Amino acid sequence: MRENIIVLGATGSIGLQCLSILRYSFDYRLVGVSLNSHIEKIEPELLYFDSLKFVAIADIEKAKEFKAKHPSLIVFSGDDCNVLLLKELNKATVFNSLLGNCGLVPSLLALRQNQDLLLANKETLVIGSSLVKKEMKTSKSHLYPVDSEHVALAKLLKTAKEKGIRKRDITSLVVTASGGSLRDKKISELDDVKPEEVLRHPTWHMGSKITVDSATLVNKGYEVIEASVLFDFPLSKVGAIICRESLVHALIKYIDKNGKEQTLLEYSPCDMKVAISYALSKGKLETHLNSLDDVKDIEALHFGKIEDDFYPLFQNTINQYKKNGNVGMIFYNAVDTLAIEKFLQGEIPFSYIRTALRYLYEEGPKLPTLSEANLLDIEEESRQYAKQIMIRAKLLLRR
Repeated sequence: MRENIIVLGATGSIGLQCLSILRYSFDYRLVGVSLNSHIEKIEPELLYFDSLKFVAIADIEKAKEFKAKHPSLIVFSGDDCNVLLLKELNKATVFNSLLGNCGLVPSLLALRQNQDLLLANKETLVIGSSLVKKEMKTSKSHLYPVDSEHVALAKLLKTAKEKGIRKRDITSLVVTASGGSLRDKKISELDDVKPEEVLRHPTWHMGSKITVDSATLVNKGYEVIEASVLFDFPLSKVGAIICRESLVHALIKYIDKNGKEQTLLEYSPCDMKVAISYALSKGKLETHLNSLDDVKDIEALHFGKIEDDFYPLFQNTINQYKKNGNVGMIFYNAVDTLAIEKFLQGEIPFSYIRTALRYLYEEGPKLPTLSEANLLDIEEESRQYAKQIMIRAKLLLRR
């Protein structure tokens, strides 16, 4: 019998790739989707899923337009449309590929309703790990990562367990980064880069914000935080390296019975459908790690250290989490999001993204205590603070 599934953020890159897999799935039955406003992207999917009866659309006007064309479907709209959808379909598995902080509340609700959660929304763990951990203590849900790096770590840790490697013998979890679109630039050239240069990612095709975050490695800082939370390893044992080809997605290092450090790595195509399929299988797919046939291919890859002077925001992101926890990351993400928006609009140079985030870390405001009840208030406060930093940046530019 097929398991019911909801896809949140269905018209984003990850959401659409998930739908393309679900078309041919014998394990799942798509019963609900959510999206922001791009109803034209969900229209073609209706031809493949006669089981789809519930649609949540954040844009109220677009929701009205969609409902007029599809009167037989039940349509939720507004800012709380994801919550309404989950409450209606409270037994279905939830695939959360929402973008941004709006993904946290639906994740918490899914856990509260004992729904299995397939998580592609970074912010759920970066800004809400304390709330997620609290829910997981009483929830019957299972949490499965979707990001390629975390799927790779899940495979590696499963293999390590099968090999009899104890958790205490694992010395580090390591995710990989491509280095982003500016990896071959000189530091002196970064002030003059154009948005179109930054958006040309060398190995992945992604949305604009995450592509810029991949150039600064803010995104990789988030992934290190996520890995620590997901797999219950201290941040001191989680790190990152560069793999220019994005074909090794993660590795683990451990001490063998002879006291020697060994490495296990996951080598697979640069294709998000591989990770999505593994998440949909809930870890049941065959894992493909390094084999003898892969050795020559792996030896030909280019690995490198993340240099602090070129990628200062990688460690800065992790330090912000260490210093100020989830609330600090709400402010961090707000400043990062607005700075990226202003850069892409040509209002500030690329280097001011770094300047703004460093200023927040060093001179940031007194932060409130996080709870689900005051989450929206904190988010609004963080957005206002981000605007103040951007005003300050523009004043500096005029001097």
